[in-house]
Amino acid sequence: TDQWQVEWRPRISYWWSRGWDVLVVDPRGTTGHGRAYQQALRGAWGRLDVDDTAAMLRHAHQEAWATPASTAIMGGSSGGLTVLGLLADHGDLVAGGIASYPVSDLRALTEVTHRFEAHYTDTLVAPNDGSAASDAAFERLSPVHRAERIGSPVLVFHGTDDHVVPISQSRDLVHRIESAGGDVEFVVFDGEGHGFRIAENVEEEHLRTEAFLARVNSPLASE
Repeated sequence: TDQWQVEWRPRISYWWSRGWDVLVVDPRGTTGHGRAYQQALRGAWGRLDVDDTAAMLRHAHQEAWATPASTAIMGGSSGGLTVLGLLADHGDLVAGGIASYPVSDLRALTEVTHRFEAHYTDTLVAPNDGSAASDAAFERLSPVHRAERIGSPVLVFHGTDDHVVPISQSRDLVHRIESAGGDVEFVVFDGEGHGFRIAENVEEEHLRTEAFLARVNSPLASE
């Protein structure tokens, strides 16, 4: 429910310096685009944000900025949920995806997340009241329950000390992808929380991401 700020982003500049174009998306639910747009995600977190990102990628491909074979999707936390949902539902649009400390099980999130976001799912998914409708919404919108549909390669990062999105979510997700025969690489950082701050781990994150992108990317022919 935040928005991309118009400011210098060192991570974006890092990928620019390596020849990548970077597109950022403010999907429905994002602030800064009017109240109706911000509230449009209610009851559809993990669905409309995924579809909006897919629409952006289709536009990029139609404009010949890239092809699916030279496109990767990257995101962390809620953005990681978008990555996983897109890989499960629109996998033909990308060559692979990178998800850092991703939300993959929305119901599990209601049981452990910090106070600031403790009731997000009440409006963004459904009240966690144990009703059949609630159960169906949490299952439908959680990527972990569509993990077997993730056919593109995926790289997952997670810290062992994450108290916002526990690492158990990624362990379950990775197990389900592997059990379905998917291509998944799982990197665990000891002592890291929700976001990586130890310099050596940040460096390894970038190096592993770059190696992953090199493996899955089929760049456009040079002119």
